[in-house]
Amino acid sequence: MQKDDEEPGQTVSFRLAPLDVSLETTLAKHAQSFFSPFNYPDFCEFIGKPLREGQAISPFSASDFLTFVERSNLLPDDPARYMHQIRNLLSRMAANNLLTHMGATGKDVMMPERYFSWAGAHISTLQKAGLLWLAGTLRGRFVHQQVSPAIVHIVGRDKNCKDKPSSGSGIVFDRRHVLTCRHVVTDMVLDSTQTFQGAEFGRDKMMVTCHDEHDVAVITVDGALTPTPGLGFLAPMIAQRVYTFGFPKVPNVRPRVDGTDDAYLVMQSGEVTNERIITSDRSELFLYSAISRPGDSGGAIVSEDGYVVGMTTNLTQGQYDHEEPFAPHYAGIPAHVLADAVAEMNLGIRLPYETFD
Repeated sequence: MQKDDEEPGQTVSFRLAPLDVSLETTLAKHAQSFFSPFNYPDFCEFIGKPLREGQAISPFSASDFLTFVERSNLLPDDPARYMHQIRNLLSRMAANNLLTHMGATGKDVMMPERYFSWAGAHISTLQKAGLLWLAGTLRGRFVHQQVSPAIVHIVGRDKNCKDKPSSGSGIVFDRRHVLTCRHVVTDMVLDSTQTFQGAEFGRDKMMVTCHDEHDVAVITVDGALTPTPGLGFLAPMIAQRVYTFGFPKVPNVRPRVDGTDDAYLVMQSGEVTNERIITSDRSELFLYSAISRPGDSGGAIVSEDGYVVGMTTNLTQGQYDHEEPFAPHYAGIPAHVLADAVAEMNLGIRLPYETFD
């Protein structure tokens, strides 16, 4: 491709590698603002686009956005080298209703599409607190980047065999509380010190509260945790793509170089296969296809659009009469059950459940 200010025959060498997720996030945030008609006069001046008095607002093109990216120094080198990645990003934002496609210009063959953005009018109050409204556009690696810091490892010793290590996972949902499964904290003797997000909490700095009926527990810490901004809870839906987060046991791993324990956070994808089942003890669960392993219990199950739709719990391998055991189903406690259970524990706290206000 030849740029207008280049000598004939001089071409741009395109970057073929995917954009880093942090760069994609930065570009998406700026695109949301750049294409808003409310910001039209300011950005016309910034990119040097003539604006006559009384002129009607018209949608910017992808090429205009490329000029904005260049003048804002958002990329490490010539933005024209990233033309294909930026064009693809804007197209995905339009497919997820973050931008409205307004047709194409005939001036730029490579980036002719024009867009409007409605400045977050479609984003709920809860998700506006963070960036997870971008999850549907930026996909799994973005969800991993946003949610991973809120997943913590809970460690101890098996209640029935003190020489056997035991562990589970938890979800930081506000500055003082971790959500996990009741069986995680009752099936083991917790270590005297837990490390959450790099901070150590001794027994005198923690209080564990369990729900009487549901497999739900809350660990209250005397200290400051960091929840993911805008991370909300919402009930699962059938066929919904989901990502599970947790600290399953991984064999044959080398010690961590940072001096922490040998646990590694694992994310796995799947889909909701049944949004509501009732077990023999009358518990309400949902099923999903992502594999769940020992240690995952208490970890978040996050939808492709950035909501915690549930929490991993255990569901034993099945067997009918004298048949061979069949492959296990993987189960989670749905978000609305979690929200009700936390409210019933009388801790004076609530899960951030989505109401779409």
